[in-house]
Amino acid sequence: MPLPRAYLIDSSIYIFRAWHTYDDSITDSLGKPSNAIFGFGDFLFQLLKQKQPKYIACAFDASQTESYRRELYPEYKANRPPAPAELKHQFAQCRQFCQAVGIPEFASNRYEADDIIGSLANYFREQGFAITVVSADKDLTQLIVGDEDAWWDYARGTVLNRRGVEKQFGVVPEQIPDLLALSGDKVDNIPGIPGVGYTTASKILKKYPSIETILENIEEISEMKFRGASRIQALLNAHKGMLPLNKLLTTIVCDMHLEDHLEALLENLIWQGVNHDDFSNLSKQLDLSAALSQRWLNL
Repeated sequence: MPLPRAYLIDSSIYIFRAWHTYDDSITDSLGKPSNAIFGFGDFLFQLLKQKQPKYIACAFDASQTESYRRELYPEYKANRPPAPAELKHQFAQCRQFCQAVGIPEFASNRYEADDIIGSLANYFREQGFAITVVSADKDLTQLIVGDEDAWWDYARGTVLNRRGVEKQFGVVPEQIPDLLALSGDKVDNIPGIPGVGYTTASKILKKYPSIETILENIEEISEMKFRGASRIQALLNAHKGMLPLNKLLTTIVCDMHLEDHLEALLENLIWQGVNHDDFSNLSKQLDLSAALSQRWLNL
């Protein structure tokens, strides 16, 4: 018998995708752009209609005013431009949209959406659930540790289980932080070991399965059976100081303090359908057509 399943959504990716995909002529009742909300809402509708999940939550990236990763490494994500003003207000409305359609939403000014998903996943797994992480972010594949867990890139229709993650990246999910620590992550502005990409990193991790083990055995890397092993050993020696911090940055937090929510968490994460009053009010604010509003109310 399959395990009960919780769907944990990495919301920001789908909001940005909608903002880039849907025409900015889509506006709300005040004439403000609402294309990201429109697209994000359509994504949620299709997911709910397709999967009819019993347990579901959306995680959002909030303003990281107390980001613990930036405390560790001030250059973390410093390469990213700020969200444009016409998108910022839509993020808040996307959270309102979740509330109106009965989907629990979470955000933190210290932790990222990844960490919220990781902590929820850990909690659900302890309760005997399988989890589906809905995201296009490779970092979140590290959470696919259960036999029935899945990482689902909704837009591309790609679903990876544990074996799929290993086939795609050359390492098991638990080693994804080590892989990224070695190769770096340009998206998050984390530098890796020069000349070490996924292929080389996965070869090293096959023999030495963690950053800690690699650091203990750097002098043995040159004896490994891959081209350029001696050069890679020299590069690892020259840049080994960055690896422990890199792994801290690339490891998703799975023990956020959710105590305030735990007692009611399972009950609150049961999708109980659209709140008709809240949705009707929001629908007027967003200037949704009668047809679009009605399909939600009929869901």
